Amino acid sequence: MEVKGVGEIVMSFAELQKNKYWKHYYDLSLLLTNNKHRVIKDLVYNSNYYDPNIYEDIRVWSIDTAFIDGSYDSKTKKVVESEYNCYYKINPFDLENMNYTSQKHLDTFKKNYMSRYEVRSRTFDKKRVYYDTFVIDYQASLMEAELDELSAIFEDKKNVVNLVALNDIEGMNGDVLRVIYNLVVSVEGHKRYSGIIDTIDNCKNKLERNAQIIEA
Repeated sequence: MEVKGVGEIVMSFAELQKNKYWKHYYDLSLLLTNNKHRVIKDLVYNSNYYDPNIYEDIRVWSIDTAFIDGSYDSKTKKVVESEYNCYYKINPFDLENMNYTSQKHLDTFKKNYMSRYEVRSRTFDKKRVYYDTFVIDYQASLMEAELDELSAIFEDKKNVVNLVALNDIEGMNGDVLRVIYNLVVSVEGHKRYSGIIDTIDNCKNKLERNAQIIEA
């Protein structure tokens, strides 16, 4: 863990869980991280995006995360989607073999951390309520968008299944079928099902064709 103005430490997860401040920010980070299994090595940052006001050293490793823009008592309330805002000082692949910080260094880090304004002024609890609510709303919006996307996918599948069933009717004109297809299937659906529609007249196994639609 690295905290600006406090320092950095390497500790066990059990040690992190003991501190309510650290645990809270860790839990928030999980909700804001888009892909918990992805790290990014950005060599472009090295030459073009290095800002000494943010980091004292050049860094290239980052994670795919969003971040909260605005303090808990400000009028600015939004989550910014970006993968270029949280850079590691270390190579994350080296972390597994790193030694834990000594107890003396850990105690010093804790002391410095507990002297931060949000702890001294006891504003943390107010911030926690604000951030929790804000991030939960953000997660809800992501889930809603995902459900909308799934709904569109299922609607496309239903329409394509109906179209190929319509094509099985004797005398159906292939050109008319494609006109209908372009009208009722989304742009993303075109990418997903175009191969099936393009070869529909050559398909002899209808069950296999329907299985391909469902799996697409």
